[in-house]
Amino acid sequence: MDLRGQPPVPESVVAVDEDNEANGVDVQSLRFPLAIQYGAIQSSRWHTLVLAYKTLGVVFGGLVTSPLYVYPSMPLVSPTTDDYLGICSIMVWTLTLIGVVKYASIALRADDQGEGGTFAVYSLLCKNMNLGIRFSTSGAAASNVVLYEGTIKQSRLAKFFQKSVIATRVLLFIAMLGMCMMIGDGILTPAISVLSAIEGIRAPFPKFKQSMVEAVSAAILIVLFLLQRFGTSKVSFLFSPIMATWTLTTPLIGIYNIVHFYPAIFKSLSPHYIVTFFLRNGSHGWRLLGSIVLCITGSEALFADLGHFNKQSIQAAFMFAIYPSLALTYLGQTAYLIKHPNDFPDGFYKFIPKPVYWPMFIVSTLAAIVASQSLISATFSVVKQSVVLDYFPRVKVVHTSPKKEGMVYSPEVNYTLMVLCLAIILIFGNGQQIGNAFGMTGQKHSLSLP
Repeated sequence: MDLRGQPPVPESVVAVDEDNEANGVDVQSLRFPLAIQYGAIQSSRWHTLVLAYKTLGVVFGGLVTSPLYVYPSMPLVSPTTDDYLGICSIMVWTLTLIGVVKYASIALRADDQGEGGTFAVYSLLCKNMNLGIRFSTSGAAASNVVLYEGTIKQSRLAKFFQKSVIATRVLLFIAMLGMCMMIGDGILTPAISVLSAIEGIRAPFPKFKQSMVEAVSAAILIVLFLLQRFGTSKVSFLFSPIMATWTLTTPLIGIYNIVHFYPAIFKSLSPHYIVTFFLRNGSHGWRLLGSIVLCITGSEALFADLGHFNKQSIQAAFMFAIYPSLALTYLGQTAYLIKHPNDFPDGFYKFIPKPVYWPMFIVSTLAAIVASQSLISATFSVVKQSVVLDYFPRVKVVHTSPKKEGMVYSPEVNYTLMVLCLAIILIFGNGQQIGNAFGMTGQKHSLSLP
């Protein structure tokens, strides 16, 4: 049988063939299936790598651009070296516990037929506990109640929820609260990301007024929301090169700052500095936590955007690209600020070396635009899930891909988000004030369902 067009058979397969020939086995009848299987594995790996690349432009935009506004959002008062070491330690460990442990290792395993997000977890819980759950029918206004029936032995917790109407309603309330926070992130992330990036032009050009920053940011967001109708696949193909550039360049600048300003910054990885930070700062340290947790802004998109991609691609992109990039960037920012403690109000652009300031300004502006995409896509996903469960008003949901059911777009949701984002920019006016509101949302969402 002709094997042309198939990948070369690995040496391990050839070795098996030689052993089979010695035993009188028909090698040709075995080699072709083995070659086909090997080719399928190679194709699957390549497909995962391509998807992992595309996730950079959709899933991780909000998370990986958080260095733009984390330090500028902090109301620091005469910060010391120990303060910065404590803040850096909190950020790195928050990324580790929330990003690596909660989402990449646990939440991504709790998908419901390939879908992620708050209501996917709620649906999965209902399925495993045999709770009644409502699904809207596509062709009728009424909804019917479907009970999951299984032969698995029920746990005490499952029996408790089956008997308690109050507990079931509390579970639903928590799921709806998580969805509302996700939508809130979808409103705040585009506003704070784009504003923080465009504000960087005021350092070299002080005459560039804040009102002009707001106008430019609003115009950029309008264009971004108008692009949504083309679908996640096309948008990710357009945005991924930008995020790949950002993900590569910011840790390089971080390494530069570590070497030139404070090589001992890696000692901040010790949790000891977290304890001493709160003991030293008391209640002010806890107030600062609202701004510090902005370092995980957009992390919920790892799970909420699961329907747009798959688990392996998201895990690969986060573990091998996003997590090390963010860790090195925050370490570099902190190393710079230890030697320039009063530069935190412009903590991102000040730590960029002057020779590469303008190239990085362009990259950061483009990256901030892309950053908005992660929470916009996630909002489309959770709204679709809630509509299916009949917990959200009927809106038009368009499937933008013939191959991936989770890739959806909702015109009504899209333009509502656009109007609310523009309102946030006009009301708050700068990234620091949005960051204060955002920090509270981020703390609560991190404690809710994934």
